Amino acid sequence: MAHHLPADGQDHQPPRQPHQQAHPSPRPKPALRPWPARRDWPASRVWQNRRGWPARRRLAVFFGLAFVISWCVWPLTLLNPASSPMVPFGPALAAVAVAFLCGGKEGLLGLLRRLARWRVSVRWYVVALALPCLLVLAAAGLTVAGGAPAPDLGPNPGWFLLVGTFTSTLVIVGLFEELGWRGYALPLMQQNHTALAAALLLGVVWALWHLPELASDPTGQRPPVPFMLMVIAQSVLLAWIYNSTSSTQSAALPATEEHSPGAGSVPLCMLFHASFNTSGALLFPALAGPDYLTLWWTLALLHVLAALAVIAYAGPVRLARTLDTKAPNGIT
Repeated sequence: MAHHLPADGQDHQPPRQPHQQAHPSPRPKPALRPWPARRDWPASRVWQNRRGWPARRRLAVFFGLAFVISWCVWPLTLLNPASSPMVPFGPALAAVAVAFLCGGKEGLLGLLRRLARWRVSVRWYVVALALPCLLVLAAAGLTVAGGAPAPDLGPNPGWFLLVGTFTSTLVIVGLFEELGWRGYALPLMQQNHTALAAALLLGVVWALWHLPELASDPTGQRPPVPFMLMVIAQSVLLAWIYNSTSSTQSAALPATEEHSPGAGSVPLCMLFHASFNTSGALLFPALAGPDYLTLWWTLALLHVLAALAVIAYAGPVRLARTLDTKAPNGIT
């Protein structure tokens, strides 16, 4: 059947009834943004890139963990004043944790390998064992020369007791502290600072770390000001021993978690620490009395003089003397 168009040539639609209205088409709903995957979260990206953390971020995490672990029992002294206000193995645990989190198995093994650096020159064993004893003996001698009564050590100071004190201090104090301070923190700090600046900054942190012992010591065994001054100067001496016992192989490798320039002997630092604590445990109680504060100030000033002598001898940049004619700054 043929369809006929109207005369005007337009296709007319039938008129709409009044009740029939055009319904607008529904607006499309906005697409929901997909919830980001866990690996896309900012915190997750930071965590996944932790192996690329710079030295400053690793140091911040290390120092934070070391203080939190070590100070966690401090509030307990309010209940029992005789209890220990610190956990001594905080620096070691913090170093192990950060080394593993930032470097994985390789980073952890690299840290632990520093405990195996026993094969160093014999003269550094003499320095590590004799220097702290000489400082303590000189401080005691000058205190007695200034009018203090001579210490009465008795006919036998108890060699078994001294050996036991030295051994326990070597582990409880030397290992648990030096693995963190000198084994982990010092090499990282020396990546962005000179050896002297790193040693001084680390000494300040190390001194503040002892704050619970200083604040919770009713006997005044460690006078705060001379003690903190001595610790900062001692940090310079320990950095000198650490850098001077570094292997040429470690110094030639690039700066990584496993091989830091100047990675030295942590065991020598442990021996220094144990020798100082043992000689102090022998002489300090014998000089308790009105001249005890004089003893500590003398000891602190002697440490400062020894640190100044080391800086003048080894130089503030590296705190180590070598005969490396290919060094960037010439023979050192």
